[in-house]
Amino acid sequence: MAKVKALLKDASVEQAIRRRKCHRNRKHAISAGEPCLVVKDPASGSHRNYCAECAQPIVAKAFDDLQEIESMLYSTA
Repeated sequence: MAKVKALLKDASVEQAIRRRKCHRNRKHAISAGEPCLVVKDPASGSHRNYCAECAQPIVAKAFDDLQEIESMLYSTA
């Protein structure tokens, strides 16, 4: 059976090894040991870190987008 393709392969949660700055709000520090959202850009090879507070609306938007895709695929019209 074929492997299931991952839609969210460029986003992950990492535990910061050292202090990082949040990309959305540079005043937010991500301390060593804290979880943070990391979004990778495969084209440039760069990545952006987001603290838990700033990641929340990003994750919520992704969740809404996935629900919309699911609804469009499986709705009976």
